[in-house]
Amino acid sequence: MRDCFKGFYNPTEDQLQAAWASEDTLFVLDTNVLLNLYGYAEQTREDFFDLLESLGEKLWIPFHVGLEYQRRRLEVIRDEKGIFNKINDNLDKIEKIFNGDFEQLALRRRFPKLQENTEKLHKDIAKSISSYKKSVSYWDEKQPCVRSHDSIREKLNDLTEGKVGEAPENQEWLEGIYSEGKERYENKIPPGYKDNSKSKSEQNTFSYNGLKYDRQYGDLILWKQLINKARDERIKNVIFVTDDSKEDWWYILESRGKKQIGPHANLQSEIYREANLDLFHMYNTSSFLESGKKILDLGVHDSSIQDANTTFLQSLSKVTRKLESDLSEKELKKRYFTEVLRSFKDYDKYRDLEFKYQFGSLEAEELQELKERINKRNELVHYITLKDLENTSRRHNKSADTEDEENGEE
Repeated sequence: MRDCFKGFYNPTEDQLQAAWASEDTLFVLDTNVLLNLYGYAEQTREDFFDLLESLGEKLWIPFHVGLEYQRRRLEVIRDEKGIFNKINDNLDKIEKIFNGDFEQLALRRRFPKLQENTEKLHKDIAKSISSYKKSVSYWDEKQPCVRSHDSIREKLNDLTEGKVGEAPENQEWLEGIYSEGKERYENKIPPGYKDNSKSKSEQNTFSYNGLKYDRQYGDLILWKQLINKARDERIKNVIFVTDDSKEDWWYILESRGKKQIGPHANLQSEIYREANLDLFHMYNTSSFLESGKKILDLGVHDSSIQDANTTFLQSLSKVTRKLESDLSEKELKKRYFTEVLRSFKDYDKYRDLEFKYQFGSLEAEELQELKERINKRNELVHYITLKDLENTSRRHNKSADTEDEENGEE
């Protein structure tokens, strides 16, 4: 059965260890893996680069991955630098509280002793802030600047020299991808169908070296380039490292939270069929570092694995916010009103769970369900304004009154 349905099977640990050791294995990096390097601690980057260096000639990136990295690199650097600006802004706000808000309270005249304690507190906090700002400045200078030398890019240049795929041969090849992609996305065939919202944005296309690229098909372009590479060079094993967390790359199971079981079955079946592979596997950066440490016996620090995992989890929330921002306000309201009305129908069950929690009689599964319901309720509150609720309530009351009148007439 395994041979007939290879797309539904993940490699065993022994198979993975053999693939890591094989010269017929290709390790492929996604764009987000390269861009996330700018948000890691210095130790994490060093461990990641050491792992890439150990792969030697088995490392490869599709041309489209390199192109997207070069296009988006400065934006990521700008955003990372912005974090330090936000830190300093928040520290300045604390200073303003003492210089402004506390002065307005006239504590010196009304409560002299309290004023003395306040001044002492101010001095202690000012000293701590000054020390902390020096630390912020130190790490700020460590980060690349949009106008400065980029040591991260320089290291990547060295590691990927001669290991970048060829550019699309012409516009006709790209147009063929777009035509196929349209049909694939309509039928939710991965990868990339979760990116079709990019077609609604203003900057949905860009040009480079005489070719026009449609952003929504970026994942499909790199996927086709990867398949072509594996097929043309008769590669036997492909290990793809991506920090993309969407369901058009992964088989995701909802079981007390979302769990990634493995690569999407359609992806696996396609690359096995088109490239005649023996093995295909996917990692995120964190699991890639963890496997490198275990299989290659490299000195990867546990803190680096955790750092990469934290960044990956943050990317999950970014994806959620991005998808929601792509929806119109009207669509958002419609979506969340539907959820609210559905939750009202389940109110009795929700209330029973709350009562059981108060008396300490909740089972583990019920406790998890209560947490999920509370989180959902908080999410709904975040998106729905009080005015919207009042209007909705008014409409439902009017509808209910009408029904009562009609029932009375019968």
